[in-house]
Amino acid sequence: MTITLHANTVEEALDRADSRHWTRPAPRSTRARLHFLARRKDGGLPALAAQLGTTECPLHQLVAGRRLSPDDPLHQALEREVIRLWQPRVRRQAHRTILDNGGMMTVSFRAWFGFTSAAGSTDDPRLRFLTLSLREPYPHNLFVARHREAPEEELNRILGEALAACYFQRKGLPAALEEVTLKEIDYLEFYY
Repeated sequence: MTITLHANTVEEALDRADSRHWTRPAPRSTRARLHFLARRKDGGLPALAAQLGTTECPLHQLVAGRRLSPDDPLHQALEREVIRLWQPRVRRQAHRTILDNGGMMTVSFRAWFGFTSAAGSTDDPRLRFLTLSLREPYPHNLFVARHREAPEEELNRILGEALAACYFQRKGLPAALEEVTLKEIDYLEFYY
């Protein structure tokens, strides 16, 4: 399994960045992924099917040996779930280590980026490609929110606050911004 390390949601980008810290490879075959996910889910395959937005029938076909193309939405959903759930203790330990050693995190993104401030706003966000270093408390806030499985809107808001603090600075002092918004994220990748 070749893991793509970028995503178009904050939640998935954090999970994919965590995969760099795994100590063992995640299940590669569709059958192995299904067995792993079914063991983790209360209710087995029926509950897993509901979570993946499908019925039990395709999952039983996959257990029987049916193959999926990498472009199949079910294949992508299985990969996302495995990445989200694989080695949670290793993930938390990596987060603790990162935060104990200064909490630096780098984010690269391409998105429609806008802001509002006391001086005005960008009513029409522009597509920007930026790479920034996020400093405390933002990595901590992102990790805490991710551990409690916060909704994507909250993760996006925290990232927006981090971008406001890191991108809009004048002589080392943060600018007076009310809000930074990321709309239609095309590419997002974290490094830590």
